[in-house]
Amino acid sequence: KMANNDYDDEFDETADPIDEEPIDDDIAIESDSADAPASKDKEKEKDILADAETLTVSSKEEARRQLEEEMERFLASGGKIRQIPPDESADPPKRPSGGYGSKPI
Repeated sequence: KMANNDYDDEFDETADPIDEEPIDDDIAIESDSADAPASKDKEKEKDILADAETLTVSSKEEARRQLEEEMERFLASGGKIRQIPPDESADPPKRPSGGYGSKPI
């Protein structure tokens, strides 16, 4: 019988992610084989990096202009921007609990 590990229940949000791929829920990939989604994701990631490296100054300025227009529309429709202090966190760190199972460590 395996021991019940209480420490697996908590997640440390301050820890750096290890080997995690970014999740993109907006794009659905259809495939016939099991290997294709992983290879398509890597190809897509390479394409995005290649596109970012080849962007010209004028295309970056266009993207900034579009972002500014979207922000102006957001603010004009009643949206608000809050400044969050850099040292503020949504979830403060928690102290470890003493319940590590029934047997002493």
